[in-house]
Amino acid sequence: MPPVQIRAVQANDLPQVVAIHQQAFQGFHMTLLGSRFLAGYYQTVLDYPDSIFLAAVDAEQMLGFVAGFVNPSRFYALLRARKRALALAAATHLALRPHLWRRTLSSLRRAQTLADTGDQPHLAELASIGVSPKAQGRGIGKALTLTFLDAARQKQAKEVMLTTDAHNNDAVNRFYQNLGFQCIRQFWHTPERLMNEYRIALSQVQLASEGTPNDA
Repeated sequence: MPPVQIRAVQANDLPQVVAIHQQAFQGFHMTLLGSRFLAGYYQTVLDYPDSIFLAAVDAEQMLGFVAGFVNPSRFYALLRARKRALALAAATHLALRPHLWRRTLSSLRRAQTLADTGDQPHLAELASIGVSPKAQGRGIGKALTLTFLDAARQKQAKEVMLTTDAHNNDAVNRFYQNLGFQCIRQFWHTPERLMNEYRIALSQVQLASEGTPNDA
């Protein structure tokens, strides 16, 4: 089996990022908005000056990725500035699935709120992590997460946060809890979707190079 390397995502990696996102998050809201929307979103992550955007690759292909950013409010301000282009990218899928509008508007309101929270240079958000189904069980998710935490610390962040579904998501919640993340609150993203917000202090994180990845 070829060795796995974790490196920065480049522009020509975005089609693979989109493909892995679609495989890892089938039926999720962003996936249902289509590949053009996903490409626009991940291009925004790539363009953000304080992004942390990493890929796990071997000699043949991308196996997974993690995407996030330091000072989340500034990222969401950039995302808000591109909302027209992102809406156009998703237009066909929204027209074909009118039920997505409520979830889309809820996401836009959350992005607006986050954009208005003010600078938080001490905080990084792990926004998305996906592993190809073909690479499950090789520790790719854990390795990506630990490397993300190291990168956030190198960018002078003190804390990393993320959100994930509270219901029907036990394996993912255990994954973050086992890495030391603490659930600090729950909130309703939509009337049907309860979310857990996790945080971890980077002073408590073991270096990725010292960890031993296991199933993720």
